[in-house]
Amino acid sequence: MAEPFLDHPNGWTVISLEPNPRSGFIERVESGGTPSTSNDDYWDGDIPWLTPKEITRNEGGLYVSSTERNITPAGMQGSAAKLMPVGTVMLTKRAPVGAVAIATVPMCTNQGFLNFICGKSLLPTYLAYWLLANRRYLDAVANGSTYPELYKGDLFEFEMAVPPLEKQREILRIISAAKQLALCLDATSHSAIDVEEVLHLQTLRDRVNGFYSTLLPVIFSGRLIGEKL
Repeated sequence: MAEPFLDHPNGWTVISLEPNPRSGFIERVESGGTPSTSNDDYWDGDIPWLTPKEITRNEGGLYVSSTERNITPAGMQGSAAKLMPVGTVMLTKRAPVGAVAIATVPMCTNQGFLNFICGKSLLPTYLAYWLLANRRYLDAVANGSTYPELYKGDLFEFEMAVPPLEKQREILRIISAAKQLALCLDATSHSAIDVEEVLHLQTLRDRVNGFYSTLLPVIFSGRLIGEKL
């Protein structure tokens, strides 16, 4: 078992990413599938069906409520696709490795995902941002002969430290504040009067985003919420 990659305070619960329905943290981890594209009865239905390229084009958005293509119940039943519940954390395991989204409606994915269903003791948004904070480690363990790919066996070796729910929410509020500042700067740049002001606002936005990315591992160490290591 790999040690947690991020520092964490004493008293946080250390878990693996392997599902354990009785733990209250990660209940299930599922993959997805692709219905036959030669069968018209499998496509253009009402079930959202997500591919990795859609969330890599999402420009930092974490939540997904619609997809480019939908499938039918027959398409789901005739393939390895599974209907994932609201709140599922969807992690791309290839092409690319480590992109993350959260389902806001029930949806299926293709086989390029590992889909995490959280229990009552782990907020989906906390898991999603934790995966983003550990992306370089996901890249490091990904392997494959043709292109990098995350396999369940490797991923389940990861350990993560999980604080109580209120601490999870406190950490997420810090992340949300940084994200809101970047979004406000971006929105303001679109209504700026002159080019110099636009460039200035965009520069500030990029600095906030860079600071946020650097700060993310520190946030998950508990150091910004007064916890002692």
